[in-house]
Amino acid sequence: MGSNYWKNGIGKDLKLAEESNSDENSEALEVVATEETLPEERPKVDHSKLYVWIADSGNDRIQKFDGNGKLLMQFGSSGGTRPPYVPGEFKTPSGIAVDLEGYIWVVDTGCHRIQKFDPDGDFFLEFGTEGWGQDKFYMPEEIVAEPTGTVLVADTSNHCVKRYDDDGEFILSFGYAGNFDGFMKFPVGLALDREGNIYVADRDNQRIQIFNEDGQFLSKFGEYGFEPGRLNYPTGITIRKDGSLIVSEKSQNRLQLFDREGHSLDIIGEVGKRDGQFNCPSSVVEDPYGYVFVVDTINQRIQKFDPDLNFIAKWGIVGKDPGQFNDPAGICLSWEPDWAPQEE
Repeated sequence: MGSNYWKNGIGKDLKLAEESNSDENSEALEVVATEETLPEERPKVDHSKLYVWIADSGNDRIQKFDGNGKLLMQFGSSGGTRPPYVPGEFKTPSGIAVDLEGYIWVVDTGCHRIQKFDPDGDFFLEFGTEGWGQDKFYMPEEIVAEPTGTVLVADTSNHCVKRYDDDGEFILSFGYAGNFDGFMKFPVGLALDREGNIYVADRDNQRIQIFNEDGQFLSKFGEYGFEPGRLNYPTGITIRKDGSLIVSEKSQNRLQLFDREGHSLDIIGEVGKRDGQFNCPSSVVEDPYGYVFVVDTINQRIQKFDPDLNFIAKWGIVGKDPGQFNDPAGICLSWEPDWAPQEE
């Protein structure tokens, strides 16, 4: 799960956590950073203007940090186990996106719905109930905001991807249960490239599928295995500025870098708790400067890597206090206007 620039949108400044909690939050984050050695051609990036949004699944809340791991705000609380579900409450939220207007979209997995919040984290609208059909979901896990104002939802246990407008009105659906081209088996990760093509982490089929903007199948790569080029439970995907892909393999405890054609270029990480190691990395995202953020779920932390995929920082420990995590799942980014580099 997780995505890149196309998922993120351009963020707006949102309300900060209360000043009275700032000291406690800083301690809870346990931010650890190494000194970054910058190539001469790479400018130093002010990550205080980048915002990292985390679906803190086990704590039933959303947390917002800056790009250095400072907690800025949180919202949400645990909801009931049966409908009717209360707006603003969650049951294992798994995916998150911020659109171009700064609205926050949350995949409320256990409640089989999508909730939309305004830039201050106040409830705006919801749609979806448990089931199969245009306006129903069954354990959805991921969402991306498209530049057109629409959103894509990975309706995971219905084995399809659906598009909705900014009011939650259904537009289209593609995918069916199966392993043929264009069919899916528990899709959990979504990303968009610059042409609007849709990349799907087809988890139980152990592959990445690529569709055009209308949901028509284009290509695929990957099969089950441990060697380079093979995949073991792919759950997160992000498209880099150069068109290459990073895929997080939850069961293989690594990131794998692919070129546009799906050829393996590099493998990052292994199982463990040390810096740069992973325990069930569920989501990955790249910022406009090429820095990569990984949700290291069982290690209860976020890890940050430089554009060359060298570890540079981490934050988070297990717990319920602000800044702590309980099985974090989804991630997305937003940023201040004019913070990102200008497109060439």
